[in-house]
Amino acid sequence: NTTDLNHQTSSGEAAKLIPINTLERLDIDFENAGIGGIWVVPDEIDSATASPGAYVVCLRLALGVTVSLPRLSESRLPSGWYVYVGSARGNGGIRSRLKRHFKQEKAPHWHIDRLTVRAHQMAALALVDGDECSLVGKLLGSSQFQVALAGFGNSDCRRCESHLLTCAGL
Repeated sequence: NTTDLNHQTSSGEAAKLIPINTLERLDIDFENAGIGGIWVVPDEIDSATASPGAYVVCLRLALGVTVSLPRLSESRLPSGWYVYVGSARGNGGIRSRLKRHFKQEKAPHWHIDRLTVRAHQMAALALVDGDECSLVGKLLGSSQFQVALAGFGNSDCRRCESHLLTCAGL
């Protein structure tokens, strides 16, 4: 079984389908970390909540990516599954933020933009009234997630080492 993400890669090809067992595995890992929310995929973004809160973008890089960010040394992220934890407190809430993350054609603004435009598969977990730093703490407290790149996605955060994590076993 698969779920169709109706998503384009940076080369314009249709993204490959995310196997249901991958989403189920991520859902179980999140649940074991004490995190529950509503799954959102790109072709269902218009029905996502516009409430404020937090989200976890799950993305797969089919190829490794070299990341160059201000105030961070150049780093190479290998292919694999990553989770990025963010907040959505502005106009449009979670729907607006995820709509941007799922969009392929965009000028890079946030750190995560450099990965989402290269992702081959994406889905997100929306958490109304969620707190991104609490989510990162819960994920790191489980045995299934670890920091992918220190300083990534948390330039305005003094509490977390990173908001980009890797998924063990995926």
